[in-house]
Amino acid sequence: MKPWQRDQLHRALELRREVLLGELSREAALHREVGATDAITDAAEDADALRDLAELRDIEAARQRAIEGRYGICTGCGADIGFERLHAEPEAARCIECQRRHEKTYRA
Repeated sequence: MKPWQRDQLHRALELRREVLLGELSREAALHREVGATDAITDAAEDADALRDLAELRDIEAARQRAIEGRYGICTGCGADIGFERLHAEPEAARCIECQRRHEKTYRA
């Protein structure tokens, strides 16, 4: 991966991290202000928060891989993850093939 590509992906990770942290902070503040609301709204907001938290965990893991010099290397097979994949999903930990296998194996 070229240095400019790595910089671009790093900026994308940091920007998305900041957005998620802001959203989670706002959601937490809103829950404190409003208190108990109807169960359907709470469930929808909780589902959004859970997705945000999962994405934030993935971003933090990608940041750690970058610190360790493993960013852009598939955790499944050790091959390089293509720039196009990382551009679309900067927190990706697996190449396309390993991700397909993972999703097929661990369907929810």
